[in-house]
Amino acid sequence: MKNKNVDIYRTLKDEIAVSNYPDGELLPTDLHYAERFQVSRPTVARVMNRLEKEGVIGRKAGYGTFVIKHKAPILKGKELTLGLLIPALGETEIFEPICGQIANLAESHNFTLLWGGGGTIENRGVNRAIQLAHKYIAKKIDGVFFTPLELIPEAAEQNRLIVSMFTKAGIPVVLLDSDITQPPRMSGYDRIGTNNIEAGFVIASHLVEQGCRKIGFVTRRHVASTVHMRLIGAREAILQAGLKHDKMEEILIEGDEEEFVRNTDLRRFDGLICCNDALAAPLLVELDKSGVHIPKEMKIAAFDDVKYASLIKTPLTTYRQPCLDIGTAAVETMVSRIKNPEMAARVVRVQGKLVARQSTGAS
Repeated sequence: MKNKNVDIYRTLKDEIAVSNYPDGELLPTDLHYAERFQVSRPTVARVMNRLEKEGVIGRKAGYGTFVIKHKAPILKGKELTLGLLIPALGETEIFEPICGQIANLAESHNFTLLWGGGGTIENRGVNRAIQLAHKYIAKKIDGVFFTPLELIPEAAEQNRLIVSMFTKAGIPVVLLDSDITQPPRMSGYDRIGTNNIEAGFVIASHLVEQGCRKIGFVTRRHVASTVHMRLIGAREAILQAGLKHDKMEEILIEGDEEEFVRNTDLRRFDGLICCNDALAAPLLVELDKSGVHIPKEMKIAAFDDVKYASLIKTPLTTYRQPCLDIGTAAVETMVSRIKNPEMAARVVRVQGKLVARQSTGAS
C-alpha cells in the first residue's frame, strides 16, 4: 500500500503541475480519487495531506480541496540558497515544523536550504548565532529566515547586530515568530508569526468564560516581543469582560519553577496564563505538588500546543500555533522580497486555534 500511496502522490502532483488549473480551482473529492485509483478514502487523505504540507494544494473544511499555483521558480534559471538561523533549534518544538515546511517547499520553489541553530533554551547561543551570520554572509546566500534571540539580557542588542550584518551584506531577512523590537514599535523587516494579540485575547476570554475573575500572566525576563503582544491581548479581554480586576498582573519567574511556587503567593489568583507551554508544564507539576487543585482551585492556560501539552498529568489548555501556515507564508514572503527588494515590509499574522483541555476545566 505504501507504493500505491507514492504512485497516487506522484500522479496527482504531476497532473496539477502540468494542468491549466487556476489558483484556487477546486479539485474533485477524495471519494472521486478513491474510486479512480481503487483505494480507500484514508489512503487518498494521506496523499492529500502530503500535498498540502508541500503547499501544492489547500484544504478547507466546508469548501473543499483547491490548487495553489505558486510553484514557478523564484528567479528564472537560478537556484537560490536560503539559510535558517534559529537559536535553540532542536529544543523548541514550535520551530521544527515551521522549518520543516520551509524545507518541504524548497524543491518546488527552486532553492537550497541551509539549516542553522545552536544553544539551549536557557542560553540561546549568541556566539553561535553570530558565527552562523558570518558563515552565511561569506557564502553569499540569497536570504535568511531568522528567529530573534530571547531570554538573555543582551538579546535586543545582539538581534539588531545580526540583522544589520545581513542588511549591510544585501541579504534579505524574514523574521520568524517575533520582531527585533518591542511592540508597539516595528523594525521595518518582514515578519511572519501568529496573531499574538488575538491569541492572548482568546486565552484570557476562555478563562473568563470558565469562571476566572482574577487572572495573572506568568512570564520570564527578556522574552520575545510575541509574549508582550499576548499580554496586551489578554489585558484587553479582561477589560472588555468588565472585571473589577481590570489590569492583569504580570508575574515574573525568577529561578526555577519549584522556588517560584514556594515563594510566590499564587493562591490569590483563580486563573494563570503562562507565556508558553514550556513554562506552563513544569509550573503545573509544582502547583500540584504544593497542593493546588487544577482546575478546581486554579485554572491554567498557555500558548503553542507542543506535543507534551496533552500528555502531562493535567492536560494543558493552550493556543495552537499554525506552524505549517507560518512556514508557507515565510517562503512566500521571501519570494516576494527577493523579487521586489524595495517593497514595503510585510507583517503576516496567521490565526491559530484554542485547544481547551482539563487544566481549565474543559472536558
